[in-house]
Amino acid sequence: MSVLTNILEKSELFVGLGEEDYNALSEVFVHCLYKTDERILSKGDPGDSLYIIADGTVTIHDGDFILANLGPGTFFGEMAFFENSTRTVSVTAETEVVLYFMSREQFNDVFKTRPHILQKMVAAITRRIGMQNQRIISDLTSRNEELDKLVEIRTAELRSTQDQLVQQEKLASLGQLTAGIAHEIKNPLNFVTNFAKLSMELVDEVIESDNPDERKEAGDYLRKNIQKIFEHGSRADSIVKGMLEHTRATSGGGKSPENANMICEQFLKISLEAFKMNNVEFDIAIKVELDHNIPKISLAPLDISKVFLNIFMNAFYSMNERKKTDPEHKPVLEVRSEIIGQSVQFSITDNGIGLPADVIGRVFNPFFTTKPTGKGTGLGLSISNDIIKAHGGTIKCQNISTGGAVFHIELPLDK
Repeated sequence: MSVLTNILEKSELFVGLGEEDYNALSEVFVHCLYKTDERILSKGDPGDSLYIIADGTVTIHDGDFILANLGPGTFFGEMAFFENSTRTVSVTAETEVVLYFMSREQFNDVFKTRPHILQKMVAAITRRIGMQNQRIISDLTSRNEELDKLVEIRTAELRSTQDQLVQQEKLASLGQLTAGIAHEIKNPLNFVTNFAKLSMELVDEVIESDNPDERKEAGDYLRKNIQKIFEHGSRADSIVKGMLEHTRATSGGGKSPENANMICEQFLKISLEAFKMNNVEFDIAIKVELDHNIPKISLAPLDISKVFLNIFMNAFYSMNERKKTDPEHKPVLEVRSEIIGQSVQFSITDNGIGLPADVIGRVFNPFFTTKPTGKGTGLGLSISNDIIKAHGGTIKCQNISTGGAVFHIELPLDK
């Protein structure tokens, strides 16, 4: 038995043929040798030969992309060979390689007298294609599993980042709220402190004086001071009680009949005080026209207060930014409420920088902001939109031709 016959018998392409078949094939296969890294076939070459590897390995590749590595007993070049087409890939010797090749003309001569050889070849090629498909499917399944895991990891990371940003937005709102409340409480406490100090001085005068008229005059002043202390202490107490009332509600629930006008007015004042804490020179004219015939409506007051806080703070920011580029600009905020059909509508209008026409439709999208990095999370209006929707209402915004923007908040009246 010749070396070639032995190779043909072990080749998956010709396994199971008779001795005469192997002898006939041995007469048409030609021996050739390639050195390491030597190109055997190039993409675009004529597909006129079929190759069997006797020794060594070859690399099937498309440019730098490696498709397969083949070793002894395997074959290549069969598809272009049978289709009579050009090569779609290249083949390079990975090591020194011994090959046997057969031309299409020589194969045709064998096939004419031995057609069963073609059947064997087609069956072998079909098996190979099936195995390649299984490998591809296995690779794709493995890659899909890897991608699924990667998507899960990235999704978890995004959710974590989103949760952190939402928490950051809540803390920012809480900070603004705290600043405004602190300023609100500070004024009456300052009065309490000052009047208490004066009262202590008057007590000393009463104790030290023997003159009845002086004692009476000091007593009258002392009574007035104590009255002022009581008034301003009561004011601070009412502010704290009001805030505790608002914090009774939890997000998404705890609705109760509330005076929406009162919440709007209270958080307009708190928002302004909070904004002025970091923008002391900010000066603004505020016009408030609230319909006091509006009945109480079912609200989660803490949630609704966040909405007013966000919109007022955005309006102050917008007007302050315009003031920076136009020193003659006079910020004006208009707040209006009215009953429209079966809803209460709050309109908050500012004369700030407005919103670019190409982004106005995205202002309620999560993480979208027109503010510079570090100035906003892009969640304030998104959260506000969710809160209003949870109340069965709507929130919309539009630019004003004279400059600035208006936000319309609609909340349903109780049935």
